[in-house]
Amino acid sequence: MSIRAHVRKLRPIKESYTPPEDKLQYFFERVDTTLNASITELFPAIAFNLKFKPSSVEDFKKFLYTLKFNRAKMSWHPKDADSAKLVIEKLPTMDERFVKTKINNAIGITNYLYSLHATKPIKNVVWGYRAKPLGIPKNHAGDIFVFFKNGDKIGISLKAGTAKSKEPLKNTYVGTQYKALGIPTTDLEASLWDRVYSKIPGVTDIATKSNFIKNKEVTKLYVDYYVENEGDANELYKEMLVVCREHMCNILNKLSTKDFIDWVQNTFNLQRKGETVPLVMVKAVGDKAEQKGDDIVDMIPLLNRHYAYLNRNSVQEYLIDINTPEDKKTLKMTIRSDSGVRPEKGTSGQGRLGQYLQLKMQYSGVQ
Repeated sequence: MSIRAHVRKLRPIKESYTPPEDKLQYFFERVDTTLNASITELFPAIAFNLKFKPSSVEDFKKFLYTLKFNRAKMSWHPKDADSAKLVIEKLPTMDERFVKTKINNAIGITNYLYSLHATKPIKNVVWGYRAKPLGIPKNHAGDIFVFFKNGDKIGISLKAGTAKSKEPLKNTYVGTQYKALGIPTTDLEASLWDRVYSKIPGVTDIATKSNFIKNKEVTKLYVDYYVENEGDANELYKEMLVVCREHMCNILNKLSTKDFIDWVQNTFNLQRKGETVPLVMVKAVGDKAEQKGDDIVDMIPLLNRHYAYLNRNSVQEYLIDINTPEDKKTLKMTIRSDSGVRPEKGTSGQGRLGQYLQLKMQYSGVQ
C-alpha cells in the first residue's frame, strides 16, 4: 500500500492542508518528538536512493505521499522501518510552516548528496536514526551514512539553521555526561537539595536529600509553587543552573589532559578524519547545504591544558579554555532546561526543576 493510501484515511491532500486538532494530538502523542528532526535526515536519503530531484516543497511532498514504502527500504536499517514509516505518515498532520522549513532544508541536503555523487559515485544513503547500518560503529555520531561505489563510507552530521546561527555540536544531558565519565551524581544531588530543592515551601514534609530526585510529589509541589510564585521559582531555577555548571566545571578540571581529550573526542560531534568511517558536518540554510569546517578537531589531540569556568555574564553558559603549545581557544558550553513548566502536564515532562539531573547540556562552538 502506498503512503498516499494511509494519508487518505486522515484527510484528502491539499496544497495547504491543516489537519484537525484531534488528529494532531493523536499523532504527537504516539510519535517520539525527535522524529521531527528526521525530515532533514530520512527524506534526502529516500530521494537520492530513488533518483528523485525535488524542485520545491510541494514537489517533495507529492513524491513522499505517492511513495510505495518498500521501494525505499534501502534507505534505513530494518530495525528503523516502523519509525521511517511513521515519519512519512505523520507529515500531513504537521504544522505547515514547520514542514516548509524542514523540507526546504531537506532539498538542500538532497542537492548536496547529488553534488557529492558527481565527485565520487554513491551507491546508496542510509538513515542512522536508532540502528546503525552494517559496518558503522554503534556510537557513530552520523545522522545519515553515505556508501560509495568503491567501498568507502562516511557519516554525515546534519545541522540546520540560519547563515549566522551556531548549532550545537554536542547535544546531551547533565546526568548522561556524569554516566559517560563514570562519576557518581551524589555530590551534585546534595548541592541541588541544599541550594535549590529544599527551598521549595513544604518540600521537607514529603522528601529528603536521599529521595527527592524524580520524586513526583516534589515535582507537583514545584509546579504548584511555580504557578503561585513564578518569580521566586525562577530564582531557584537560576540557582540550579549555577549549581550544575559549577559541578560540571569542577569535574572537567579534575580530569587529566588525556581523559579530557577522550571525553571531547568521544562525545562531541566533531569531524573525524583518518577513521574507518569519517564524520563530516553539513549545514542546511534554507534550500542550500554545504560541508562545514571544524574549529577544534585538529587541535584536540595536541592539548596540554584545559580549564573550565562559569561565564558570569550568562545564566546558562560555562566556558572551557583549551591550550596547545602554540594555540588557545575557548569552547562555549551551556546547561539549561529544554522545556518550560506547564501545569496541565501534571508531574511528567516538566522542565526546569522538573528535569532534576537531566538539564540539557550543549557545545555550540568556539567563542
